[in-house]
Amino acid sequence: MKQYIEYFNSTFLTDRVSLSISSGFINRFLRFGVVGFSGVIVDLGTFYLFHNSLCLMLTSSAMLSTEMAIINNFFWNDIWTFGDVSFQQKTSQKLQRFVKFNLICLVGLFFNSLIVNLLFYKFQVNEYIAKLIAIACVTLWNFWLNLKMNWQLTKTEVDVDVVVDI
Repeated sequence: MKQYIEYFNSTFLTDRVSLSISSGFINRFLRFGVVGFSGVIVDLGTFYLFHNSLCLMLTSSAMLSTEMAIINNFFWNDIWTFGDVSFQQKTSQKLQRFVKFNLICLVGLFFNSLIVNLLFYKFQVNEYIAKLIAIACVTLWNFWLNLKMNWQLTKTEVDVDVVVDI
C-alpha cells in the first residue's frame, strides 16, 4: 500500500509541475498573440496614415508602418508577455534584447515588403489584403525566432507552483 501512495504522490507532483509549466507557456503564447494583434492594428493604422494621408509610396508606407508595429510589440512583450524575465535583467540587457528583436523583425520587414509587393504588383491583390497576408506570414517568422533567440526562458525562470501536502 505504501508504494502505491508514494507512486501516487510522485506522479501527482510530476503532473502538477508539468501542468504549471504548460499553462505558463500557454499564457505567454496568448499574451504574445494579443500583443501581435495590437501590432497589426498599429501596422495597418500607420500604413493607412503613411500611404493615404501622407501619400508615401507603397513600399515606404509598408516599411515604416511595420517598424512602428515592431516598436509597439517589443514594448508590450517586454513589459507584459515576458515582464518577469525582463524585470530581472539589467538595462543594458534590455537594450541588447531590443536590438536583437528589431533585427529579427527587420528581416521579417524585408519579407513583409517582398510579400506585399509581390501580391500587389504581380497578382493584383488589394494592398490591404496583401498587407494582412504578409503580416500573417511574418508573424510566424517573428514568433519562432524570438522564442528561440530573444526571450528564451531557462528552467529557473519558469514560474512553477508546486503544492506539497505533508
